[in-house]
Amino acid sequence: MKESRTLYIIQGFIGAGKSTYSAKLAERTKAIHLNPDKIVTEMFKKDEYMNNWESCFDKALDFMWKNTIELLNQNKSVILDMGFWKKSDREYARGIAKQLGVKLEHIYLSVPDEVLKERIRTTRPAEWVKIHLDNFEKNKLNFEEPDATENYTTINNY
Repeated sequence: MKESRTLYIIQGFIGAGKSTYSAKLAERTKAIHLNPDKIVTEMFKKDEYMNNWESCFDKALDFMWKNTIELLNQNKSVILDMGFWKKSDREYARGIAKQLGVKLEHIYLSVPDEVLKERIRTTRPAEWVKIHLDNFEKNKLNFEEPDATENYTTINNY
C-alpha cells in the first residue's frame, strides 16, 4: 500500500512562528520542510537579496514549488512554510495537491499583532527589524486570513 502523502501549507504573518512550528511538525511527521526565506539566503548573496528581495523571493518560490512537486511525486510529504498571505496562493497549493492526488493540510497560525511585533523585535536579524516594523501595517493589509470556504486548522500560536 502506498504511503500517504501530505502537502502541509503553513499560513501566518511575519513573526507568527511558522518556521518553529514547521520544524516541530517535520520532526513529528517526517515531512520535508521547505522555507523560501532560507532558500533565498542559500541561492543569493546577501547584498543581492537585501537590495532586491521580491525578485529573489519569487525565484526561490519557483524553485521551491518545483522541488515540492518532485518530492510529492516521490511519495514524500512536504511542509511549505511560506506564509500563504493570499488566498490565491492557498488555492494554487490546493490545486497542486488535487492534481497530484495528495492530502492537503492548511494550518493557520493566529497571533495577536502586539505579540507579532515583539517577536519581530526579538527574533529577527537586526537588518530586518526596522524594515518589518516600518511596513507592519501596510503588510497587514496584504494579509488575507482564511475564510469559511477554506478547510483549515487554526493554531493560537502565542
